[in-house]
Amino acid sequence: MLMEIQKSPLDRQDASRENEAMDLFDVIGSYGPWQRRTFWVFFYMNMIGTWQLWSVTFLAPNVDFKCADQLHFNNGTTSLDDRRHRNTNTYFNNWTSSFDDSRAQTTSPFVSNKTISFDDRCEVVVDNHSTVAKCTSWNYDVQDNIVSEWDLVCDRQWLVSFAKSVYQFGYLLSVIVFGQMADWLGRFPVIVVCYTITTVAMFLSMLSTSYTMYAVLRFFQAFGRTGLTTTGVVLVMEIMGPGHRAEAGILIQLGWTFGFVSLVAVTWFIRNWIWLQCALGVALLPVAFCYRIIPESPRWLLMRGQKDRLQRLLTEAVELNKRELKVPVKDIQLLKENEDQKAKTLIHLLKLPKMRNRLFIMLYLWLASSFTYYGLSFNTNELAGDMYLNFFLSGLIEFPSTALLYFCTLRVGRRPTLVWFTFGAGIACVAILAVPTDHQWLETTLVMLGKFSVNGSYGLLVLYTNEIYPTVVRTAAVGSCQTAARIGSILAPFVKELGTYTHYSVPNVLYGVLALTSGLLSLLLPETKGKNMPDTMEEGENFGQ
Repeated sequence: MLMEIQKSPLDRQDASRENEAMDLFDVIGSYGPWQRRTFWVFFYMNMIGTWQLWSVTFLAPNVDFKCADQLHFNNGTTSLDDRRHRNTNTYFNNWTSSFDDSRAQTTSPFVSNKTISFDDRCEVVVDNHSTVAKCTSWNYDVQDNIVSEWDLVCDRQWLVSFAKSVYQFGYLLSVIVFGQMADWLGRFPVIVVCYTITTVAMFLSMLSTSYTMYAVLRFFQAFGRTGLTTTGVVLVMEIMGPGHRAEAGILIQLGWTFGFVSLVAVTWFIRNWIWLQCALGVALLPVAFCYRIIPESPRWLLMRGQKDRLQRLLTEAVELNKRELKVPVKDIQLLKENEDQKAKTLIHLLKLPKMRNRLFIMLYLWLASSFTYYGLSFNTNELAGDMYLNFFLSGLIEFPSTALLYFCTLRVGRRPTLVWFTFGAGIACVAILAVPTDHQWLETTLVMLGKFSVNGSYGLLVLYTNEIYPTVVRTAAVGSCQTAARIGSILAPFVKELGTYTHYSVPNVLYGVLALTSGLLSLLLPETKGKNMPDTMEEGENFGQ
C-alpha cells in the first residue's frame, strides 16, 4: 500500500525540475508520515461512506409479501412463495367475475363453482366476495427492514428507489455548498462541520418513526458525508508531492472498494435495520479522535498568504517527515508568486476558454460514469442468484479494476487509460442486449465486466479532475463535477422502472451510449502524467500546452 511506496523515478524527475525554484515539496518532502496519517483517515472515511450509501440495498431488499387482509378467506393461513414476477393469482373456488380498470367498484351476485382472479399481493376481495379493493396490511417473509416497517410495497414501492435517490440529492447539494466553502474558508473547517452533520444524522435515523423522517435524515447523512469525503480527497491530493499523487489518488479509492465488500459481512450479521443504522453510526466515531492530525491544506494557506499558520504547519510536517526547515516561509517560490491571489469562483474559470471547455467535458464524463456505475450497482438485486453473493462480487470486481487502473495510470498515462475504461464499459453494456433470456449467467458476467470498467473510469476521474484545475478553484471545480455525478446517481435508481415501463433493453442502451461517447470526449483532455498541478488561473489555462 501507500505506506510502502518509495520515491519513484517520476518523483525524482519532478524534484529535479522543481530545484530551479523552491517549492512546497522541497520543504516538507513528497511523501512521509505526515502525509500518510491523513491519507489513512480519509481512506477509512471512504470505507464508512460506502457502508452508509449502499446500506439501503439491504435495508430495502426485494421481499416476498402477501396481503394480510384476505387471510380470513383462507382459514387464517397463507404461503409466501415467490411471486415477484406474477401479476395475478386465483383464489376462492366459489366465484367468477371479469374486471376491467374499474374493477374495484364492480360488483356481481354470487355464483357458485367459479373463481375470481385478482392480485393477491396488493388487492383483497371484500363485500361478500363481490368487490376487489386495495390491500391495507401485509405479511412479509423477511421482517426488520424498512420495507416491512413502512409497507413500501404495491403503490408505495417507488419509495424504495426514492430512498436511494434522496441520498444522492443530499450528495448533490453538498458538493455545491461545501465545494465553494472549502475554497473560501479552507479545507479543515468544512471537514469538521460535515463530520458533525453526518454523525448526528446517522444516530438520529435510528429513532425514525416514519418513512418521511427516515428519508429526511438520510438526506442529511449524505449532505454531511459527501462534504467530508470530497474535501478530504482534495486535501490528500494537495499534501502529496507530484511523484506520489497518482498513487494516493487511486489507492484512496480502495477505501470505497473495501467498504463495498465488507458491507456484505456487516449486513449478513446485522439484519435488523435499526441496529444496522447504529453500527454505521458507531463506525464514524473514531474519526472524531483524528481532528488533531488532519491539517489544513498548505497549498491553500500559500494561496491565501497566511504565513503564520503555514509556518506552524510546515514545522510540524518537517519534524514528522524527519526533514529540516532550511528556508523561511517567505522564500518559498509559490508564496512569493501568489501571495496576492484572491479567492476565485467558477465564474472566473468559465471566462477562460480552455478551462471552460474542459469543465464541460468533465461534467459529462462524471455524469455518464456515475449514472452507469450506480445503475449497475443498485440493480444487483435484480440479477439471478443470491443478493448477498451478487453484491459481494460486484464489490470484489473493483479490486482488479483498481489494480489495472493503478498500473495503466502510472505507466501509460491518464488520458489513454480513461479512454480504454470508458470504451470497455460501453461495449460490455451493449453486448448485454444480445444475451438470450435463458443465459442469465452470461448477463451477470457482462454486468460485472461493465462494473469493472466503469469503476476504473470513475476512480480515474477523481485523480484526473484534481490535476487539471488550479488550486484557487480546485475544490469548486471538483464540486461542480461531483454535482454532475450526483444528477446521474439520482436518476440511476429509477432505471429499473424505466426498463419496466418502456423496454427491458433501454437501460443497457443508455449505459452503452453514455460510456462510448465519454470515451470519445476523453480524447480532447490534456495529459497530466508527470506534470505539476497548476496553482493560478493562468497556469490552469496554459496547462497541457
